[in-house]
Amino acid sequence: MVKKRSFVPAVTPVPHSKSVEVIAEEVTIHPLCLHGPTLLFSGEKGRFFACASCRNNKDCTVHIEEEDWLKEGVRQRNEKYYKLIPKLDKAAAWNHFKEVKSRHPSDRAYCHTCQELFIVSQSKKHLKDHRIVLPLTDEQLAHPTTFLLPLENDQNEAQYIFAKKSASTILGILKNNKISNILCIGTPSIHEAAQEHPDFDSLLLDYDTRHLQFYPGNKFLWYNMFNNYLFQNEDEKVLKKFLKSSKNKGLAIVIDPPFGGRVEPLAQTIKELSKMYSTICESEDKILPVIWAFPYFAEPYITNMLPEIKMHDYQVDYQNHKKFQKGGRKFGSPVRFFTNLPFSTIDLSNDSSYKLCDKCKYWVSTSNVHCNKCRECTSKNGMTYKHCNVCKRCVKPTFKHCDACERCCLEKHVCGTVVESQSCYNCNEKGHKKSECPQKDGSSAKKKRKSK
Repeated sequence: MVKKRSFVPAVTPVPHSKSVEVIAEEVTIHPLCLHGPTLLFSGEKGRFFACASCRNNKDCTVHIEEEDWLKEGVRQRNEKYYKLIPKLDKAAAWNHFKEVKSRHPSDRAYCHTCQELFIVSQSKKHLKDHRIVLPLTDEQLAHPTTFLLPLENDQNEAQYIFAKKSASTILGILKNNKISNILCIGTPSIHEAAQEHPDFDSLLLDYDTRHLQFYPGNKFLWYNMFNNYLFQNEDEKVLKKFLKSSKNKGLAIVIDPPFGGRVEPLAQTIKELSKMYSTICESEDKILPVIWAFPYFAEPYITNMLPEIKMHDYQVDYQNHKKFQKGGRKFGSPVRFFTNLPFSTIDLSNDSSYKLCDKCKYWVSTSNVHCNKCRECTSKNGMTYKHCNVCKRCVKPTFKHCDACERCCLEKHVCGTVVESQSCYNCNEKGHKKSECPQKDGSSAKKKRKSK
């Protein structure tokens, strides 16, 4: 369920230590900060609440020990911050947009300094020493991502905008699956593309309130994806109405989180939105169709939390990130689509960078080679992988089997070491890998690990 309002400014963010775990659970009774409900973390020194979005002291300084949250004084302090959260006047913002749009392009502008859409003849304050966009065409007003300056904090609000090719691919996938309605979570460029396409309808859920100036109240909701939180009470009705309208049209979540974000709360958000949809539409309780853009190396974490979601080989390009676009890196963008939609519906026939694997029966990168032993196209990072007969799996071409470590490693490595922060993807315990997990392979794996 989407959370109701209530706030507390936070007090110490989540440490960068990878030994800290997120407790995936409903956060409706958690203390709050200016970013909505906090998350519960578990570390070496115990359990504590910290900001759901920020992982840096400078961004949000919240740290409340779990046992302290039960104390009366802390709970009272939580209540007094209600008024610190700004109220968004959606009606006024939309009326202002319509007035701006009624003017000639030379009389309408956007001020990056003030983050404000304005009429030039009515406001001269922006014209001196402010960074402005002038004039503003109808095309720009319909596509604000083409001129809004992106937020570039990878930890909590990174804003890399999909290239047109990637946006078009997403709409193509949804159309092939007969899905018409889209929940655009942190994906304003997909929302723009859907709004002008006759086959789609969409709702933008985003933390960036600048988008409020360009959409009516039923098309944009101020939202935090890391705790599934709507900042305005009335927005829950808008969300539920959109979900209900999607019952016979098909609904998908398209989400593009900051790459520094934790996977656990994002997976929890997808589960909660899916449950809300199934309740409202009286449908089967299962995960909604999802297209999740995230780096390939997050695959084990995502599939561990949401086993029905798999990583496709499509490389997602961004128009405003030098490394995450064609030619930006030697082996292409590291960002992939994670989805529970059939891979066979992802048609890349118009892109020369991909080929149809006649054995996998879906499109993969031209550099990806099918392994008959693994029975799949095995590349993860854009390189051509090679099969190791000892490990019985494909590995990066830069890896070589080490007899001492009994696994493939980089040629220059220290034998017998397992990174302390590394967790097993099967049981989440530290100190061993999934292939050596005692819970997966029984006592033999455990004995093998002890013998080392």
